[in-house]
Amino acid sequence: MLLICCTFFSLLGTTQGERMSFGWSSCSDSCEFMALITRVVNQQQAQLVFISVPMLALFSFHLMFPVSFQIQVLPEGGETPIFKQFFKDWKDKDQSDGFGKVYVTERVAKIEQIEFDATKLHESPQMAAQHNMIDDGSGKVQIWRVESSGRVPVEPETYGQFYGGDCYIILYTYPKGQIIYTWQGACATKDELTASAFLTVQLDRSLNDQAVQIRVSQGKEPPHLLSLFKNKPLIVYKNGTSKKEGQKPAPPTRLFQIRRNLMSITRIAEVDVDAMSLNSNDTFVLKLPNNTGYTWMGKGANREEEQGAQYIASILKCQTARINEGQEPEEFWKLLTKAEDHPPRLYGCSNKTGRFIIEEVPGEFTQDDLAEDDVMLLDAWEQVFVWIGKDANETERQESVKSAKRYIETDPSGRDKGTPIVIVKQGHEPPTFTGWFLAWDSNKWKY
Repeated sequence: MLLICCTFFSLLGTTQGERMSFGWSSCSDSCEFMALITRVVNQQQAQLVFISVPMLALFSFHLMFPVSFQIQVLPEGGETPIFKQFFKDWKDKDQSDGFGKVYVTERVAKIEQIEFDATKLHESPQMAAQHNMIDDGSGKVQIWRVESSGRVPVEPETYGQFYGGDCYIILYTYPKGQIIYTWQGACATKDELTASAFLTVQLDRSLNDQAVQIRVSQGKEPPHLLSLFKNKPLIVYKNGTSKKEGQKPAPPTRLFQIRRNLMSITRIAEVDVDAMSLNSNDTFVLKLPNNTGYTWMGKGANREEEQGAQYIASILKCQTARINEGQEPEEFWKLLTKAEDHPPRLYGCSNKTGRFIIEEVPGEFTQDDLAEDDVMLLDAWEQVFVWIGKDANETERQESVKSAKRYIETDPSGRDKGTPIVIVKQGHEPPTFTGWFLAWDSNKWKY
């Protein structure tokens, strides 16, 4: 691919300092030129672009292109996928990433919601393929939770509530066959992930190997799966489990994001309690420890998302106050600031007593608290360091890494189970480790 960029100043009535620029890109396979026009403010300026066509004809002669090559004119912001594919990591203006982040919150375009008629899907396979919808979701639904003992039925009244620490198998039966959805939570263990695949195959065999199998990762639910819960939104809790023996106290403060897609289906996902999670296009519910909270309405939120907020508030049994984006009280922002909620903590790991134990170092810790004949755990929230002293024995080294994994997995504060574990050797500490200690002496252990 070849890209040519051109810039013109003060042409055809443009003001001083204002510029008109455009670029030509070519792909030798299709011999097609595309013009990307920027800051074209009137028709005269647009016509100026085509003055350069003879220049391109001359240029194409040197590149051995045919004289009949095509030219396509694209306005800024209207680039086609074919044009974008020639650029690595193309990012549109004001583009949103994922489900919870947004680049610009001041300007939100109103999206017209078009009613989707799922009853027409059987009549049009093309429509079904385009919308990824088999039917309208009116068939029979059965849901099981994956456990070590096998498939455990989920209570029908909790259909549509998934936990990030679980895996679920959803069997959908409709006149033309069966579909098996295998939903895998982001915090599910490897054993559960493996078991979910095995149990899916087992269920399919019981159906004479005729079911369609679809594996679904948390946050990637297809529209048809979302439609199976009738008028209820899908709720995905960030982590935790619905197993009775494995439940832990929920975090006292929680944040839920509510979004409606273009097919009138609402999805609710628990996100990090952080101001960066807010998105102007959606509605959020902030639940507080005393069963109160806020319903935050983004500038682009709609009525269905507000109804979804009322639904999750009723599930959480909390009373929320409605606030609009740009009118938040100071308390709201303080509740979303979590940087000071997780101070660093230091633990000592030792088996000197004959058994492996872990004890927290009380108060403010210093470099002197790092015992050379032990292994230490430093919890910096964003990552957990395993510091290995030069005289630590093999048992302490091995058990400390296992303990760090268990420490993260059992943390009741609802942290990410994918928190990185960093192994550090005495005398080779990186700045990301030493920075947590006041007045660190880099010469202390030089020998």
